[in-house]
Amino acid sequence: MFSIRPFQSTDAEYEAIALVEKAVYPENADTVEDFKHSDAIRKPEQFFQRWVVEQDGRTIAFGSAKYHTYATTAGRYRFSITVHPDFEGRGVGTAVYDHIWQTLQTCTPAPTVLESGCYQHHPQAVRFLQKRGFRQTMRWVITKLDLPDADTAKLAPLIQKLEAADITFHALPDLQKSDPNWLAELHELDWQLVQDEPLPYTPKKISLAEYKKLYLDSPNAMPTSWFVARHNGRYIGNSMLEQGSQPGVVSTGFTGVLRDYRRRGLATALKAQTIEYAKNAGFQRIRTGNEENNPMLTLNKKLGFEELTASLAFEKLLEK
Repeated sequence: MFSIRPFQSTDAEYEAIALVEKAVYPENADTVEDFKHSDAIRKPEQFFQRWVVEQDGRTIAFGSAKYHTYATTAGRYRFSITVHPDFEGRGVGTAVYDHIWQTLQTCTPAPTVLESGCYQHHPQAVRFLQKRGFRQTMRWVITKLDLPDADTAKLAPLIQKLEAADITFHALPDLQKSDPNWLAELHELDWQLVQDEPLPYTPKKISLAEYKKLYLDSPNAMPTSWFVARHNGRYIGNSMLEQGSQPGVVSTGFTGVLRDYRRRGLATALKAQTIEYAKNAGFQRIRTGNEENNPMLTLNKKLGFEELTASLAFEKLLEK
């Protein structure tokens, strides 16, 4: 019989949940360093709990629940449950969900929205959420680009055309040396772009310190792969890569262009530079995800990205 208990922040327990994560998400698993980083930068006042499920001394699953501090909706909480494939269909997920549900009843503010997510190629997870009254709110198409087959040379004329219009492209390390305000500029650019990003909730602006911790101090950050477009000194767009969980694989972090600079090929030019960077650095594949109605998905497909699966967002409105 299995048991549920609070997670302990020891190296052994981080390694145990990372093994479960990798068994469920072999191509996109969080690592020990990812878990530790997320725990280290979390606000002390933010509600967060994690539990592990054990059977015969082995960690077979884990779950977590947290208050969504980056959403404007009061009472929005998020949970996740990860069960090792060898132990699916034995009531583990149900037991963890019930444990999370009972815990959330004691929280302040009281829950008004409960959200979660899963991959499309995990139909049992989709059924699990639907059975409990969750509805799908968004779908991100996951795609991949095999770098040996990628051809960015054909985009050189586009980049030259943009440069002729006084748009300049900079790798982040160069900006860090030449612009003392680079961090504040990136922070503000990110906020402008996030407000146009398809999300299942209305975002709240994060502080400069939070931005740095989330993106620059992340164990997956790759500053040398971060490219920024500027026009007369103004930061107008960016694209970057992040370390993937598999050897030879990187992920697209975020690509965006300010509204008044769109429809000029800027996003394509920025993506081309990250692709070229990844090829030259010896990576074999880029993995990314885009909301299914986002024009960025069409752009990626034109660049050669191919569909793998989809990530699904679910939520449940609760009675007040």
